[in-house]
Amino acid sequence: MSLVHRLHPRAAFVAALLLLVGLLTAPTSASARDPGRSVPPPASTLHRPLPAAPAATVAARPKPPAAPAAPTATRFRTTATVTWKAPASPDTAITGYAVTAYRDGKKTRSVSFDASTTSRKVSGLTAKGSYTFTVAAKNVAGTGPASPRSKAAKLLALPGAPTVIAVTADTASALLSWTPGPDGGSPILGYRITPYVAGMPQAAQTFGPATTNTVTGLVPTTAYTFTVAARTAAGTGPESALSSAVTANVSPTLLFDAPTEATLGVAYTATLNVTHGVPPFIWSVASGTLPPGLILNPTTNGISGVPTAPGQYPVVIRVVDAAARSGTRLIVMTVNKTPILNFPPPPLAEVDAIYSDLLTVVGGTAPFTWGMADGILPPGLTLDPATGLISGRPTTVGTFPATVQITDANGVTATKQIRLVVQPKSVVTLTASTAATTFGTSVHFAAVIGPGQADGTVTLIEQQPNGVETRLGTFPVALNRSEFDLKLPAFGLNAFRVQYDGVSPLAEAVSNEVVIEVSAVPGQVLINQFAQSGINGLKDQFVSVINTTALDLPIAGFRIEYPGGGTILVPGSARALPPRHAFLFTSPGYSLFNIQPDLVVSGLGQGGLRLLAPDSAHTVVDAAGSTVGYAEGTPLPAFGSPPFVPHAWNRLGVAGVPQDTNDNVADFRLVATVFGPINGVPSALGTPSPQNSLGTYQQNAAVQSTLLDPVVAQGSPPNRVRVDGTPGSLIIRRTLTNRSSAPITQARIRITSLSQENGAPLPGASSPAVHAHMRVVNPVNATSSITISTGQTLLVRNLSMDAPATSPPGGGLGTTLTIPLELGGLRPGGEVHIALSFAIDTPGTFWIAYDVDAIGGGVVPTVAGSGKAAKKAKKATSARQRALDARRLAESRKLSLITGTVR
Repeated sequence: MSLVHRLHPRAAFVAALLLLVGLLTAPTSASARDPGRSVPPPASTLHRPLPAAPAATVAARPKPPAAPAAPTATRFRTTATVTWKAPASPDTAITGYAVTAYRDGKKTRSVSFDASTTSRKVSGLTAKGSYTFTVAAKNVAGTGPASPRSKAAKLLALPGAPTVIAVTADTASALLSWTPGPDGGSPILGYRITPYVAGMPQAAQTFGPATTNTVTGLVPTTAYTFTVAARTAAGTGPESALSSAVTANVSPTLLFDAPTEATLGVAYTATLNVTHGVPPFIWSVASGTLPPGLILNPTTNGISGVPTAPGQYPVVIRVVDAAARSGTRLIVMTVNKTPILNFPPPPLAEVDAIYSDLLTVVGGTAPFTWGMADGILPPGLTLDPATGLISGRPTTVGTFPATVQITDANGVTATKQIRLVVQPKSVVTLTASTAATTFGTSVHFAAVIGPGQADGTVTLIEQQPNGVETRLGTFPVALNRSEFDLKLPAFGLNAFRVQYDGVSPLAEAVSNEVVIEVSAVPGQVLINQFAQSGINGLKDQFVSVINTTALDLPIAGFRIEYPGGGTILVPGSARALPPRHAFLFTSPGYSLFNIQPDLVVSGLGQGGLRLLAPDSAHTVVDAAGSTVGYAEGTPLPAFGSPPFVPHAWNRLGVAGVPQDTNDNVADFRLVATVFGPINGVPSALGTPSPQNSLGTYQQNAAVQSTLLDPVVAQGSPPNRVRVDGTPGSLIIRRTLTNRSSAPITQARIRITSLSQENGAPLPGASSPAVHAHMRVVNPVNATSSITISTGQTLLVRNLSMDAPATSPPGGGLGTTLTIPLELGGLRPGGEVHIALSFAIDTPGTFWIAYDVDAIGGGVVPTVAGSGKAAKKAKKATSARQRALDARRLAESRKLSLITGTVR
């Protein structure tokens, strides 16, 4: 018998205290921190730097970027502009690009650029020849493959010269209009106007792409001419011919303050005004045409007539004064068709529901005035005379015929008959398929809306027993009815109603209330691990309960009871517990500092615990302990006296699923950080490692476990290495791959079964009567460089146990080992190579089972598509993907259970 076996309980307590002091004062290793801890770990924990490995031993080298798509290119003279999209570079950021030019198919030069932009100019080309280009991206791993070649670079030219069509001077400015010349193959970005005095250019002024602009800063009584030049990406083109000469503050300034819009068939009159210049004035059309039907009087400065053709008419008007000075101005006249009301019939209205319908007009000249030519609108509705909006809340059921009238700016009117129907207020009736159900079971709801027409959606609203209201979903209404199935998310008496939001007609209504009793099913929440004393005495207590359902489970309102009448209530502020997550209760003396509690309570008693749901029946969903009423099936053995060493009752699990046979002795094992019985109760070497709601959770579906060397049998090196000695040792090496769509930020291994004295049985089979006794131990080195059969050398992380496990003596059931990950976590598709070290105290048949606990990760990406063929392919692909996922998960779990014989 070992020394620890022979320790008196009080001496064992002292030894455990000394061990705790040593743990608290010793430097904290990465394995001593739980990845679920809410406070930031010191730099020496999960992401501590690992010993540098030779370049040849890097496990997964970053890859160069992918090839970009074919770039586009334009060329002006001897400079080309090449544009591309950044390609994928999943391993590391793009650091630069290499652009290669080909003249008439032959490579001429390659230029490197940084990654700040994906559009670059390549100079030094020849004026002749056809140029194409490729682009290759770079990162720290090197240069990726080149893109396909671009199409031949489009040749650009400078824009052509505009043509000035109108210029009129004011006191110290001039208004110019022009028509653009050819753009040279590139959009015009703006214009440059240059004034000339006596043939000498003055300071140029720049403008945007509009073709009418005002030049300022002119000197009164000075004669000016002007040129206009266009600007594109290729540069500024040639100047236009000189405009007509104008003299600031002397030449006539042509004004046009009349409306530029007329109505077809309606008389139009406009007066042309002028300032400066010497009367009398002569008016004429310099270019373009007035709308058919309109004429310009050359002496009375008036445009008048009846337009006969709709459309837009640009026209340049010239005025000449008695001193032969002139001014010209571009006017764009529009002739609108007469107004027509052709809007659709107004939508159905409902009593006391918001109503809004905007009437529209085609043709006519704004502004418009709306009104009622005949009849009335339903009481509660009004027509806005400026906008044509009918709005309000109707108050009376009925049919209301009326005639709407529109009048445009020229006094032209149009009318249209309408009929507004107002139906009675909607009434919503909600029914449910049952008045009582169990948590996680679907309930069928039906909502019927009447008596009028109903179209839109209904939203199901739940009022939980604690008074909190939650919107559970929105569902479509078809033919005045909406039906849907839902799993109810809360325990106890839940009240439900729906809110109807109509779209045809607009309407709002709330249904009657339906009350449904939601009861718990035993086993939906299980006691996963607990201890009712520890190294800090009788107040060093905890219990971790786990959600076994596939739904977010409202843990608020659950109660824990212990012998003697003690009760702990989870407060209403507690957040819902996600699937496979746990909720951790602790007492004030709780000593496992690296796992943070969700709720600190005054105490958890002695002799057992039971968990009650907040339903009307107060269903006992689980119980575990040595006291009658606080146990299931065979009670757990009672301690001779409260143990004061790190220990816990640990629920067994198989492939990530907690075992629940309704028998405590079958479902639980006592684990401790020392060998041998704990105060008269047999124990297995292991670790108290409870889980909390924000901590890690089992995620074997996202993390695939494979052999380190897939070519070699799992019982052969380097996948399994047996080292002789006293005791002997066994090293198991695996590769873990993130198969999900998001990074895994933290991860650890959790031992769920091990061939050891009083340990967990062989999962899924009967345990051999005689088997090996093993324990997890810490490795000598944090990493190893392992060469596999392909010749590749991999960096393997040799995992160490998390506290409170120590080596010696080691760990077993419930022991966790943190997996060091690089900064940023394990990316999708990323791999990490690990090794577990075991001491062999007794040779023989052995088994080892572990789960991967992880934070982060996401779903496995699925194939998207459209159309019947694509949907059919997607359905087939999805089925194949599900089958593949299931097979990979089975393989992963198979490799998470290791069996064999050590001699």
